[in-house]
Amino acid sequence: MADKQLYTDLRLSNRDFEAQTSDRDYVDLRATLQRDLQVVNGRANLAQAIVNRLLTRQGELTSLGHPSYGSRLYLIVGESNNIRVQALAEIYIREALEQEQRIAEVTEVAFAPINRAQGRHELPIRIRVLPSGENEELTITLPLNL
Repeated sequence: MADKQLYTDLRLSNRDFEAQTSDRDYVDLRATLQRDLQVVNGRANLAQAIVNRLLTRQGELTSLGHPSYGSRLYLIVGESNNIRVQALAEIYIREALEQEQRIAEVTEVAFAPINRAQGRHELPIRIRVLPSGENEELTITLPLNL
């Protein structure tokens, strides 16, 4: 029953968790060996939807009738990873995820310690949510380049 509540969608490349090593900025549909479009459902679909919502600029889909879809994380691009930026990022993440009806609760937004070797322009994020109709949390890690 919970899988049906979390829906099905087309699987995207680059923004899903199998392609995080890529530096490409575009997103594309995934195909099967039979040249059919791949789908993602249940918890994996919710994870993909969360990443898409967070990485889409709020207002970017206004012309398609979704002016509030997305997040304001783009406002911290160019900033250094510090306590102030982390606090803003948490606000923007929670604000964006409040709009997702498939999430019952955002239980955690955490940031990895600043790694000087990687530079101060990467913000590794861990998000834990409780999907609607489920008892088990979903954890998403997202390396955000500032």
